[in-house]
Amino acid sequence: MSLHDFWTNVRMGARLIAPQGFVDAPRLDADDFTRRLRSATLWLTPRAVDGFEEEDFPFLPEAERARLTKLVNDFRKVARTVNPTVPVPTAVVENALPLFRDIVLMLEFDRFEDDEAYRLGKMIEQEIEPYRPRELADLRFRTGEDHTGDPGLWIWAFLSDDASKTDEEFLKTAQKLRELLDPVARRIAPDRWPYLSFRSLAEQSEPVEAS
Repeated sequence: MSLHDFWTNVRMGARLIAPQGFVDAPRLDADDFTRRLRSATLWLTPRAVDGFEEEDFPFLPEAERARLTKLVNDFRKVARTVNPTVPVPTAVVENALPLFRDIVLMLEFDRFEDDEAYRLGKMIEQEIEPYRPRELADLRFRTGEDHTGDPGLWIWAFLSDDASKTDEEFLKTAQKLRELLDPVARRIAPDRWPYLSFRSLAEQSEPVEAS
């Protein structure tokens, strides 16, 4: 199994389908997501975390990797007690729900469109953390093939409101961020051409509530 398998299984279990307009998609509303998990328990199965291996996450900081591992192991223990032929007891749902919810929140499907984007994006964010300017409010990542068929890495940088007050301020900050992000992206993903885009934080959509 692999990071890709784990990523796919969690996403399917959470019923989070990657939107076509990924960069414009709203952030996941944690409270609404919790209510949705409580209302339908198809996610409460060991299959929802199939593929997880701690060694597939060397790119995560040690504390994050340890937390994810514990969440998955604890969730598996609870999920294995479920009898699929009878309704899940409320106590079991309440034990498993925060574990699975936190696994989903750690994977940040609303910021990383695919598992390779998650791996590379996390590495890039760790690399720039000591120098990350306050004007950089958010980052989103996607991998895939560009129009020539070559592998690419798409990075959207969202600038803070203060850095977006005027066009001049926005362009000045965007250039500074390009000089920070571009060489790091090329070093971490040398086989992928980096495509950087800059937007104001105000352009992000409001958090979505599940239907």
